[in-house]
Amino acid sequence: MNDVSHAETQRTSQIEGADRQDIEHFLGSALHVAGADRGFIVTVGDEGVFVEAKATEHDFSSVPSPAALQALDEDIILEVLGSGRGRSISSGLRSILCVPLAFSDGPEAAVYLEIEREFVSGSRLEYLEWLASTFAASVAKRNTDEELRSVREEAARVERELRLNLDMIPALSWIGGPGGELEEASSQWHAYTGISREDALGMGFLASFHPDDVQKVIAAWTELLAEGKPGGVEARILRHDGEARYFMLRAVPLIGDDGKARKWYGINTDIDDLKRAEFELAKSQAVMAEAQRIIETGSWSWDMMSDVFTCSAECTDIVGLPSTEITFETLMERVHPEDREMVAEAHGRALQGEELNVQHRFVLPDGNVKFIHARGRLIYEKSHPRAYIGTIVDITEAKRSEERIRSSLVEAQRAQASLAEAQMLSHVGSFHIKPLKGESTWSAETYNIFRLDPAQPLTHELVMTRIHPDDRERIERKLEKAICDREPWEAEFRLLMPDGSIRHVHCMTRVETDPEQEPEVFGAIIDLTDRVNGEEALRKAQADVVRMNRLTAMGAVTVSIAHEMNQPLMAIVTNAATCLSWLDRPEPDLEEAKIAAERIVKEGKRAGDVLLNVRNMARNSRPSIAMVDINEVVGDVLTMMRSELRSRQINASVSLSPTVGSIHGDKVQLQQVLLNLMLNAAEAMTGIEHGRTINVTSVDRGSHLMVQVEDNGHGLDPIASERIFEAFFSTKPEGTGMGLPICRSIIEAHSGTLSARPRASGGSVFEFAIPYPRGANEPEAT
Repeated sequence: MNDVSHAETQRTSQIEGADRQDIEHFLGSALHVAGADRGFIVTVGDEGVFVEAKATEHDFSSVPSPAALQALDEDIILEVLGSGRGRSISSGLRSILCVPLAFSDGPEAAVYLEIEREFVSGSRLEYLEWLASTFAASVAKRNTDEELRSVREEAARVERELRLNLDMIPALSWIGGPGGELEEASSQWHAYTGISREDALGMGFLASFHPDDVQKVIAAWTELLAEGKPGGVEARILRHDGEARYFMLRAVPLIGDDGKARKWYGINTDIDDLKRAEFELAKSQAVMAEAQRIIETGSWSWDMMSDVFTCSAECTDIVGLPSTEITFETLMERVHPEDREMVAEAHGRALQGEELNVQHRFVLPDGNVKFIHARGRLIYEKSHPRAYIGTIVDITEAKRSEERIRSSLVEAQRAQASLAEAQMLSHVGSFHIKPLKGESTWSAETYNIFRLDPAQPLTHELVMTRIHPDDRERIERKLEKAICDREPWEAEFRLLMPDGSIRHVHCMTRVETDPEQEPEVFGAIIDLTDRVNGEEALRKAQADVVRMNRLTAMGAVTVSIAHEMNQPLMAIVTNAATCLSWLDRPEPDLEEAKIAAERIVKEGKRAGDVLLNVRNMARNSRPSIAMVDINEVVGDVLTMMRSELRSRQINASVSLSPTVGSIHGDKVQLQQVLLNLMLNAAEAMTGIEHGRTINVTSVDRGSHLMVQVEDNGHGLDPIASERIFEAFFSTKPEGTGMGLPICRSIIEAHSGTLSARPRASGGSVFEFAIPYPRGANEPEAT
């Protein structure tokens, strides 16, 4: 059994292009030409000589079997296959003709004929050799034709896949020829540049570049073609609307067996925002460097992740070392030996989270000593220290001046004035209280924050009248407890000014803890009014963004709304005319007139409902939380979208579960979410020729309801789908990137979730789930 299986494997690999009918026809012809009684096709392999097919005048078989079973002369077969020439042997009982079959590969094969009681002539052998070579040639040709067909089909498939892959790349990709001519470009490239395929092919693609950059592109492209190596160049590409943006052009060659580029594959990446950011960064760095030079303050940073230390130019001037030699270790080595332990402890505390604030002596390379004031703090990333940044100021002259005039009252007053100025600039005031004596000392900025006259005596009652009535009791309790426990405290509260305005402040105090002395309170107060007002302005701006997104979505369906208004208005006019005609008869038909009037009322209510939806969507008001029927929200949005869907030839399929309960929420905001999702679904089907469908479904999930919006559009980009809910990210050239982030924030404000996923049969599914009010879907107690 194993021998037969092996022979079958060898036979199949050798005469792969010939089917059973071909072999049968060939053996029949060979029997006829040679006048033979039996004919065989035999092969030789590792397992010996095998019969692949045999035939007589009335029978044919292609079941492999060892040659010995057929009583064939294997020596003659091996001799013929070894020499590659035919042999004829005649005897009194029988004659044998054996000629080789010249297949191109695999084990050798031959045709073997037996003729009973007859001598054969040389012409029969020659004719049989010609017939064998013809048969082998026809099999080889069939194999070649089949291989050629397979190669062509594979080439066509590769070309289709290449075109598909080119269009799937989310960038401006292209394919160039060996001479630099454009052969293909992605649909994104044509859509961005506005240049048709016919106009872009060859060297027409150069029209996409800014005129000032064309020669630069040609020079770079020419150099790449000459070198045959990957490379790129930055250039501006003109968008279809005329705007020029910077792109990074990268090209990679496909090298053939001859070492020359057969094709070029390229991709153009938009780096305009990066270029602008680099410019702004360079400008900011220049301004910072100039500011540091003016105020003689250097800055440094230590990236704790990469262990990279950087410093500003002013920093290198202060320490007297080149930037290449400055590290955290070299700076510590230059600290004066008597100050080194103090500085190390200060840095150790800073690396534990405290703020670095230390003054010390610094030894310059030439041996001179400077006084340095170092400040710094940790920068955190996701609650883990990422970098250590700080500043150093050369305070050598200040120190020397301080030593010379330490006892000078003038300098003390000047320092006090400087402190007052600093507090005024930073809106931070300080105070000192001796509660047992009732004495208070305030800085000028503290008086300014409380809007009190410094000439007016300070009393506890006067200060408390400035604190907002709603905060007064809380602050008084905190102050009393801090003095009693001699512990520091801090709190935020409001001040009520005489003109009725409100100021927000943050107060921090430290109580002297020596039990042998009278407690003393040292504190600082920070005016937070500007920050609080700024936060309020930010909240208002965010609300305005949400409303503008809502108005933008409404603008997209303005024609639909107008059409929905036009239908009831036209119906009202028609029914009014009908009513008048019934009343204007010699004998008025009051019943028909009444029916027409009722239709007028019905259409008027319909128009009013449309206007009410539009007014609610457009109003600028705070969220109105009430019980909302989500099925009604779906119906309202479908009313506004009806004509829009009809104009886009989109079929809207709605499946609303009657068991869906009401939820706590803002109806207008939920309308805004659904309107955005349906508009996105409609736009996603642009370019789909037939069968555009949007399915809107509401489902009761027990603890929550779920609403799904499905479309059969182009689906979600695998890369972009991870970012579609990010603010300012959009896959549409005209998109703001705020629609979906706002929708998600609205749903999350309703304690729900909004998600997106690809649709199994093509397209996408957006769905949001909102929980029912607690106990809303529970059965009532009996």
